[in-house]
Amino acid sequence: MHQEHYKTSAISKYQQGVTLIEVLVSMLLMAIIGLGAAYISGRTAVLHRDQNLHLHTVNQMRQYLESSAGSGCSNNVDLDVAGKKVTVNCIVQTKDYNVITKDNGDNVIVTPVDREVTVVSPTVKVVEKTDSTTHWNVPIPVEIAP
Repeated sequence: MHQEHYKTSAISKYQQGVTLIEVLVSMLLMAIIGLGAAYISGRTAVLHRDQNLHLHTVNQMRQYLESSAGSGCSNNVDLDVAGKKVTVNCIVQTKDYNVITKDNGDNVIVTPVDREVTVVSPTVKVVEKTDSTTHWNVPIPVEIAP
């Protein structure tokens, strides 16, 4: 039995190292794609953290307004959000309204009840702090007002 060795042709003689170049180019492309994916995932993680911080801040502000019912509203209140503080200012605004009751014929109904109604509405707004060790700087400005 006679074994025949691989015969080199003139075409394959000049293509030595082409596979190595193809592998190097594909590795370069994969590295660029990997760096792009890492950058995008990092930006997504920061955006997700900021949105969560905003959501927790809004929830704490709503809870503060519901618990104080506008009576304990004051400036520079520290709310606990995820282990750090968020400083908020709370301002109570009062407005008087005059209520006029009318029937279906657009006639004014005179009642013994006082027609003056006073509406008290608190407005809560986040204050930026420079001390990042104890306070969060909320990336999205938050203000809750009626």
